[in-house]
Amino acid sequence: MRNLLAFILGLFLVAVVFRVDFFFYLLYFFFGIYFLSHFWMRRALEDVTCERDYQERAFPGERVPVTLRVRNGSLLPIPWLRISDSAPIQLKSPTFFRSVASLLPHESLTLGYELDCRRRGYYHLGPLIVSSGDLFGIRSYERRVRVMDPILVYPRVVPLATLKLPAQTPFGEVPTKQRIFEDPSRMVGVRPYQSGDSLRHIHWKTTATTGTLQVKRFEPAISIESQVLLNLNRDDYSAIRVETATELAIVTAASIAHYLIEKRQTVGLACNGIDPLVGLGQPVVLPARRGRDHLMTILDALARVQSSREVMPFADLLRESRLHMSWGGTGVIISADADDALFDGMVMMKRAGFHVMLVLIDPRQPFAVTRQRAKEVGIQTYLIWQESDLDVWR
Repeated sequence: MRNLLAFILGLFLVAVVFRVDFFFYLLYFFFGIYFLSHFWMRRALEDVTCERDYQERAFPGERVPVTLRVRNGSLLPIPWLRISDSAPIQLKSPTFFRSVASLLPHESLTLGYELDCRRRGYYHLGPLIVSSGDLFGIRSYERRVRVMDPILVYPRVVPLATLKLPAQTPFGEVPTKQRIFEDPSRMVGVRPYQSGDSLRHIHWKTTATTGTLQVKRFEPAISIESQVLLNLNRDDYSAIRVETATELAIVTAASIAHYLIEKRQTVGLACNGIDPLVGLGQPVVLPARRGRDHLMTILDALARVQSSREVMPFADLLRESRLHMSWGGTGVIISADADDALFDGMVMMKRAGFHVMLVLIDPRQPFAVTRQRAKEVGIQTYLIWQESDLDVWR
């Protein structure tokens, strides 16, 4: 553009000195090109809008289509428009999408590409940048039309058939003669109404048939609150397996939470990893609840969380979590190894009236030694060295 401006000034001097009409015509022509390239394309590019439409959550192995809708909102045509979008290497290879098109006034264009969600994580797409210029290539403009948008890839969830827990740990729906809780979704019959029965449990069809109030009988079950306690302190994992082991720990936590939620149990999550939506150094704590919505909240957190050295010591997280657990609840501890501090925390949980299950991912000492030590204090221990080891619960 600077060369064109210098050429116009030189042409102006030549036209003034020689006073030849041909030089004036050339001067008008090139000045018009300069004017149009300076104002036309800038104004047209300011009215370009773009929308990115995609699925914001996905599971590993899922392919997510991304649709880009570009529109020229001005009354000026755009001779050429380059659209550039980018994505993380974990979602797309190559990491960019580019396309070139021309747009008439108020014309729209739809483009698309696919994301290959190969790995769990919290990612951002973009920024989305459009650039354009004149037909002569004299000047070009670039504009960021869309900020970075998030996408969440959940951890793998391994379906579990059962959890081989100690007999004194009543996970799931354990039939019992003591009616601590009743599952309203599992009716086993009717009985005569008694004072204090809820009117919501009246079986109206049987009542109409017998002429006396009849209430539904449900299968009794013990439902105990569970808390998944996940250790993602990188210093507790061996350097050679830290990436693999921490991901395996997250998969294990997600699979156990999924199993318990599917069994209509109350489940919470406490993790000392780094969640970008929580803040540096702050643990991820989700109170115990039940239901599919709560399961998705847990999976959201497990998708975002990352291991780090700048986190709360796991023993401290264990102690704080114990203060918020209901008496008689169960703590599912998932950690790399069981050191003395962790054993002290687990013993304190047992003494406080909680049940404990320990899952080791990357032990630094022989597992048989740790298992025997845990057995002496009544703690069931499992070793999950690779994902196939979860078959112990299938």
